[in-house]
Amino acid sequence: METKIKRLGFIDAARALAIILMLQGHFISLTFKDYTAMAHGAIYGTSGNYFFDLWFLLRGFTAPLFFSITGLVFTYLLLREREKPFWSQVRVRKGFKRGFEVMLWGYILCLNIKNWHLYTAGKIPDRTWSFHVLQSIGFSLFVLILLYAIALLVKRIRVSVLFLITATVIIAVTPYFKAMGDNYFPSWAPQIIQNMFNGPNSFFPIFPWFGYVLLGGSVGALLQERKSILTEKWTPLKYAAIGIAVCFGVVGLVHGLDDIFSPTLNFTTIGIRFGNFALVLAVLVGLLYLERSQKLRIPFLVEMGKNTLDIYIIHTILLYGSVFGWGIRTYFEKNISFPMAVLGAIAFILFFGVMTYYQNKLKRWWRERKKKTETA
Repeated sequence: METKIKRLGFIDAARALAIILMLQGHFISLTFKDYTAMAHGAIYGTSGNYFFDLWFLLRGFTAPLFFSITGLVFTYLLLREREKPFWSQVRVRKGFKRGFEVMLWGYILCLNIKNWHLYTAGKIPDRTWSFHVLQSIGFSLFVLILLYAIALLVKRIRVSVLFLITATVIIAVTPYFKAMGDNYFPSWAPQIIQNMFNGPNSFFPIFPWFGYVLLGGSVGALLQERKSILTEKWTPLKYAAIGIAVCFGVVGLVHGLDDIFSPTLNFTTIGIRFGNFALVLAVLVGLLYLERSQKLRIPFLVEMGKNTLDIYIIHTILLYGSVFGWGIRTYFEKNISFPMAVLGAIAFILFFGVMTYYQNKLKRWWRERKKKTETA
């Protein structure tokens, strides 16, 4: 058991890194007064500030890392019981439960007590049906488990290969959905369904974000199928090098496709997705080697990595005023300088680091106390 926990230490660090990047990115983008104008400049060239440009580029990497790590961790744990019958596997049952829980929290966070008069009058605001991070992750877990069931049934294809192929297809067709614009899909469906694909409030639609979950899942499956990756000295580097080379090969290929097909489809975005995943692989390998050198034993990071859902829920309430209607946004939206926004982001991160550290200590104390009471 200790070995398994140790092997996942670098993944906890990756989850912590993703959540830290998310916290600082959301805080700064919400509070920095010149964010909108400078972000527009960074997208189409430069904001005029190279530090901001670098930060903005890093911010764009946060969600791909978060979604990929989610798929990796879930699949790695899922495949530990793959020799058992499908419904006898604990992670299958837990996965369906977790997916429902995550989606439910996603829709709860779209509620606002200030809209109570609208809810009671039967007038539900459109944003209530938004397909955001938690909805996307929860739905992805459902479909990932179903794909896993297909792999067990067919038995002629490895889970890692099936996930990789499906992820590639999902990312490859994303430009077609992006090109639809305001032609929402499916046209006949209610908004709660449209937002999963291409709707008025599709913030993290299935295309391409489920693709990232599956790419991470393919790595998680590979770690179970070839356990030497976690133990041999150079094996992680070899696999990562192959993966990164393939990702950047795709980047070059899609640049060529953009010259052949209509520019409205923007195939370059496919290359961006795989380029982001190449960076995810590089981060994972770097953290794995840091763990081996005993440089990842930081309780602050480990505890944050274990509590990503709690952090996401609480940060959404505190920052955006979800559910209760009041938050940091109420008083500081686009209202402070960049240095002050950076200091605020650091304080925001430290708050969650301290919270999760003592939260887990309290949980452990409560479990030990409960055991003593039961055995007394």
